[in-house]
Amino acid sequence: MYRIVIIEDDPTMRHLLSKKLPSEGFEVHLAANGTTGLKACRDQKPDIVLMDVNLPDHNGIELCKTLKADPALRHIPVLIFTGESSGVDKKIEGLDAGADDYILKPFSPNELLARLKKLVRAGIRPTEN
Repeated sequence: MYRIVIIEDDPTMRHLLSKKLPSEGFEVHLAANGTTGLKACRDQKPDIVLMDVNLPDHNGIELCKTLKADPALRHIPVLIFTGESSGVDKKIEGLDAGADDYILKPFSPNELLARLKKLVRAGIRPTEN
């Protein structure tokens, strides 16, 4: 089982992800904003973080920089997603902030799962329960 923290302010998206990912081997921890998301990352020590760019209290790209600057969290892969169709520059900004991947909404659940599994195959180890 892989532990994932999902930082997403949209309750519908949180609900959908919390229903889909457990059946695919992910222990899901949800956060509705950046502050609780950062706390969840520190408390849960996830294997992966999935976060939105637009959060009510943080910019997801800046939050990614915060995660990657923390010695206890910097090893955790981060997949950023956004509904903004702002093109390649926004993706580059996210990747430059330390994100390991970037996906635009709306996305196929199968594509998201494939990207998460790619991060898992990249060498992270599952969390022991």
